[in-house]
Amino acid sequence: MNFIFGFLFAVCGFVAASINLNQKASSYWDFVAFAVVAGGTVSVLIMTRPKTKTSLLLKYFSTYLFSPKKDKLSFVKKCFKVFNDKSFSNAQMEIIEEKIIADGLEMIDLGFEKEKIENILTDRYIAYKKTIKSISAWIKRCAKYPPAFGLGGTVLGLIHLMNGLASGSDAKEIGVRMAVALVATFYGLLLSNLILNPISEAILEKLNADEELVEIAIKTILMMKDQFNLIECQEALNSHLADEIEKINFLTTIGSEEEYTQAA
Repeated sequence: MNFIFGFLFAVCGFVAASINLNQKASSYWDFVAFAVVAGGTVSVLIMTRPKTKTSLLLKYFSTYLFSPKKDKLSFVKKCFKVFNDKSFSNAQMEIIEEKIIADGLEMIDLGFEKEKIENILTDRYIAYKKTIKSISAWIKRCAKYPPAFGLGGTVLGLIHLMNGLASGSDAKEIGVRMAVALVATFYGLLLSNLILNPISEAILEKLNADEELVEIAIKTILMMKDQFNLIECQEALNSHLADEIEKINFLTTIGSEEEYTQAA
């Protein structure tokens, strides 16, 4: 979601600059420049595409670019509720940390040992992390090509310009052709630095945030396996909220001092 807000803010900046320069939107449009830059970039994306399934690529893009920022406090409270209920009925399996909890609960029910549960859940996250990093690296690699394609479009525009000079075009037409030639370079720089590179960085940033949530999820499962009581679980989960003003209090979940004493 931050990517969308940032992109819109950048567009507003370009619009304001164009208005200040008394330029119409049509001044920045050229089909040849667009075809060269967009077509070339898409072709590179296709040629260097990782082996991840198309459906997964689309899912990761929608999850990492358009979903709101995850709230660590809310997730910690959710983990505590799972610990208390010993179940997770509303798990969203497309969200990695919730999938980890659901898989962990299943392994506890199947009688897996603690060490084996930890190893399996960790390995699953490592595989997921590897896939996401490969997607981010793919986009970042492709971000270096649009400026080159933009330069290629500019060269085509300059060839058109020189042909105009040779045929005796007037100064006004020569100026228009020169401006059109430079539009391709403009497209290449925008596509690389306003879209592809930020997308790559946004994916990595969300992956870093996911890593801590996965750690909390695995810790919750292991505490359930070790049969921690509610107070121990509460204190262990609160250790992940050092930067939060609010902490979890299982009294709000259980509801009475008597139950608090029994849990202790």
